[in-house]
Amino acid sequence: MADSGWHGTKEEWVQAEVPLLAIDADLQMFAQNYRFVITKNWKDWPERSLRKEENNVQCLIQVYLDDLETLELNVGVSAWQDRDDSRYWKNKILRKEVTVAEVSSELLDVLEEAKKLLDGWCSQPENLEFATKLSPPPKKT
Repeated sequence: MADSGWHGTKEEWVQAEVPLLAIDADLQMFAQNYRFVITKNWKDWPERSLRKEENNVQCLIQVYLDDLETLELNVGVSAWQDRDDSRYWKNKILRKEVTVAEVSSELLDVLEEAKKLLDGWCSQPENLEFATKLSPPPKKT
């Protein structure tokens, strides 16, 4: 996913979001069934995120536009936990550079696969791997 956000036109945005609009209903159904919260277009990029917290671990399933030309998508899963001044996590890309047709045909299976990974990672947060040191919070004045 691009970190710099959207730089195209309104018309290009509408076109870029088409693959995600095609799977929104299935994502919404899955989110409701498993108590995820859906957010859309984080950092001004075409994507859908399913988020929740389990056992003090942040859980994320994300479907995002990988390529503006081909409109291919990636599906990834992440879990992280902040402990003191460090972040621990696990992540995995489940599908890379797939078309909306490919994702649509197996979306519920991929989401179930992601949920199983998250269930395992969240049930044993001690197995999350060190990711980075966190900056201290700003001092209050």
